[in-house]
Amino acid sequence: MDYIIDFFKYARDKDFKQAIESGEYGNTYKSVLNELNSILVNKKINIKSDLSRVNFKIDRDGESQELYPEDLSHGELKRLSIYIWLRFKNIENAIVLMDEIENAFHPDWQYQIISDLVEWGESNQYILATHSYELCQALTPAHVKELEPKLLAEKQIEN
Repeated sequence: MDYIIDFFKYARDKDFKQAIESGEYGNTYKSVLNELNSILVNKKINIKSDLSRVNFKIDRDGESQELYPEDLSHGELKRLSIYIWLRFKNIENAIVLMDEIENAFHPDWQYQIISDLVEWGESNQYILATHSYELCQALTPAHVKELEPKLLAEKQIEN
């Protein structure tokens, strides 16, 4: 979970820098918190004020329950990781290769990840290898370029 803490530290420092330069404190920290909470759907990030620890909260039957990172599903952790990697590392104007991105994702998230990738890193080009019907359904023909296997192309030329 260090990467989440580092992301919050980055946001805090960016806001502070803006305050020094312009006299007004920025909204990066608040924006990061809101975006991460929206990714988790029914859970909220709870970070200590000294940025030393992160956990999560979920409301169940009107009571707030504390969750630790290991209580999150593999899919939730993967989605958070992809988001933070793209946003925190400022991955822009890049070719991003991902193999079987759908692994550990609920079918709804397999469908959703396409629009998430566009939103989280719209200037990137994504090359995804998948077996997921849901992920393919989220694509339009403009998104897809089917690559012909090189060995088959060479065989056809020889015949």
